[in-house]
Amino acid sequence: MVSHRLTLDYDLHPGWLAPFVEGLVAGRAMARACTACARTSFPPQRTCDCGETSADWVALSGLAEVRFRTRGADGDFGLVAFEGADTLAVVALDGLSDGAKTGHILASGGPLARMAVGDLENRAAP
Repeated sequence: MVSHRLTLDYDLHPGWLAPFVEGLVAGRAMARACTACARTSFPPQRTCDCGETSADWVALSGLAEVRFRTRGADGDFGLVAFEGADTLAVVALDGLSDGAKTGHILASGGPLARMAVGDLENRAAP
C-alpha cells in the first residue's frame, strides 16, 4: 500500500443560502417565510411544503425550545423548535445545561457556519 497526503482547498459559495449561512456565523437565525402560505422554515427550505418557491428572509429571535436531546461521542445534540419557525432543527448543544429546556443560537465564531444552541449568557451579540 502506498500512502499519499492529499490537500484540497475549497472556496464554496452558499448561493441562495447566503443569508442563512451569514446569520449562523454571526449568531442570528435567518429563516424563510413562504409568500403563499406564510410557513416559516428554519433551517430554510428552498421549496415550501405547499409547493411554493417564493419566500422572504426573516430574522427569528434565536430562542429555541429543546424538544429532544442526546449525548454522543461527538457531543450533545438536540431536536429544537426555534421561536417563530414552523419546522424543527437538529443542532449541537454547546454548553447547555442538562436540565435546560431553552437556549439561544450561538455564533459560529469563525468562517464556518455551525448550528449550535447554548445558554443565554454564552450568546454572541448580534
